[in-house]
Amino acid sequence: MIRKQFYMGFAGFLGFMSFRYFYSSNLLDLSFIGFFAFFANFIIAKISGSKEDERYIEDKKIALAFIGQFAIIELFIIWCVAVVIRNINFICVLLSLSYAITLNAYAVKLYILEEK
Repeated sequence: MIRKQFYMGFAGFLGFMSFRYFYSSNLLDLSFIGFFAFFANFIIAKISGSKEDERYIEDKKIALAFIGQFAIIELFIIWCVAVVIRNINFICVLLSLSYAITLNAYAVKLYILEEK
């Protein structure tokens, strides 16, 4: 059974609270960008079918392998930035951003593989 939690995607709209940064100039307001990761639920819910057959399991493994390599690259970039810019608030924003990008990229990759 494919777990589709369409309604959890609405939590992604909390990511728009990061626009408060333009009023307050507080860098930690940008950490709300991480909530955009919940939009991945909308993408996964669009996958047709409700059973985990062999093709779905294989596509899931391929998507996870792709995202694993992608996450390693993201962590390396964050580490390099952390060495150069020693601002903990900026690093928190980068972690939130990488979290949102990674989960949404996984959902898009899985959707592309499934609908192919």
